[in-house]
Amino acid sequence: MKKILYILSVAAVSVTSCAKLEESPDSIITTEQFYKTSADAVSAINSVYTAGLNPGPIMMYNRLFNIAVEVQSDDVIAGQRVTNVDVRAMSALTYSTTNDRIDELWKEHYIAIDRANIAIDKIPAIDMDGTLRTRLVNEAKFLRGLLYFNLVRLWGEVPLVLHTPASLKQEEIQVAKSPVEDVYQQIIQDLSDAEALPATYAGNDIGRATGGAAKALLSKVYLTRQEWAKAASKALEVINGPYGYALFENFSDVFNVATKNGKEHIFSAQCKGGIGLGNRLAASATPVGIPGITAAGTDEPTSIAYGLYSANDRRRATTFFTSLISPTNGRTYTFTPKFSKYWDPTSILTPTESNQNIPIIRYAEVLLIYAEALNEANATPSAEAYEALNKVIRRAFGKAINTPDNTVDIANLDKAAFREEVYKQRRLELMFEFQRWFDLIRTKRMISALQVVGKTASEKHYLFPIPQHEIDLNPKLEQNPLWK
Repeated sequence: MKKILYILSVAAVSVTSCAKLEESPDSIITTEQFYKTSADAVSAINSVYTAGLNPGPIMMYNRLFNIAVEVQSDDVIAGQRVTNVDVRAMSALTYSTTNDRIDELWKEHYIAIDRANIAIDKIPAIDMDGTLRTRLVNEAKFLRGLLYFNLVRLWGEVPLVLHTPASLKQEEIQVAKSPVEDVYQQIIQDLSDAEALPATYAGNDIGRATGGAAKALLSKVYLTRQEWAKAASKALEVINGPYGYALFENFSDVFNVATKNGKEHIFSAQCKGGIGLGNRLAASATPVGIPGITAAGTDEPTSIAYGLYSANDRRRATTFFTSLISPTNGRTYTFTPKFSKYWDPTSILTPTESNQNIPIIRYAEVLLIYAEALNEANATPSAEAYEALNKVIRRAFGKAINTPDNTVDIANLDKAAFREEVYKQRRLELMFEFQRWFDLIRTKRMISALQVVGKTASEKHYLFPIPQHEIDLNPKLEQNPLWK
């Protein structure tokens, strides 16, 4: 079996709520001649990973998702070299219903969902090994759950499409929005089914969704819904499960090509340079003007991001860099802090070919979810909540992860103060990993936080507008109220 996330196979053309009505039926590839063999089933699932997760020139978890949920935040701005007016509008929160980045993000999610739907519908009828068949269907459910989790957090009510339309008739492809609760219940069902996935993989299958990834993402879903007891319980299943997850002793190993897909990486978008699937975030964050290094210099930290870290917090030196040595003249060039998490020293001449994976969820976040959920579920912080939080803090300051250390450990906080410390550690630990915006949204702190860095936000920015292009194609879609 080929390495899943490096394959560019396409099982079917998307026909979803965002399908173009002007497309000819002759352009649609039917599935009757596909989904006949085990190889067809594997290719179908590979195409879901490709559409939704595999970094490439237009894949969402490379640069597009970064524009949606990082460039808007109080940690990132669109740098001076950004020429796309729609990207600059995202950073300034001046975007409209016709912003092409929002439109593209919607499309890419539904393309991936469509492929997952086809796989879930078709694979059960294939005469193949039963264990593999079940696993592939559950992988598709995990991916569909992840994709709808993104959609419901970004847009609220969205079309809940679970089967591919049989034709391009308007009554079949025009789908109205579903209530947020219905979308969440489907996400929970998909991820609950995906908990049956294998605990680990070997060889070329490393990087696929696991049962541990499903549980970890489900804990995050419950946290977002403020179902604290369920979030804590599910996170504990990850912590105590048979998955082998643990924190790297050194934070720098989280973003080390030599240790990618390691014990802390629960689920990541897989990147591979040299074949057009490099991590483009490395180039977008690397400063320009250094001889021998081709970079975009488009994603920059806000004025306060670097200063949030204390000098002895080891996360700072991995999250940012302030100098680089030119590979052509050997000189050291210094600059204001830039993001370095995705920088790959092995691809220094071409940062777009970075081999750094993009973490979607990792073990440190599960510990923080557990700490937050326990604190919210109880009157005062428990010993277990403190220990989960302090493991992350100890690692950040170079201490033994599992040994209490009163030089850095957090202690004796009330519930409100503990909550604020968790928020702080989430920001420091997960900066530039697509988490900050969602944290600001779910904790209702988006407007005040953005004001600190000079961004003007309002209540309407808690949700994206439905792309006007999609409403034009599908009259059943209604614009989100504050964007009308």
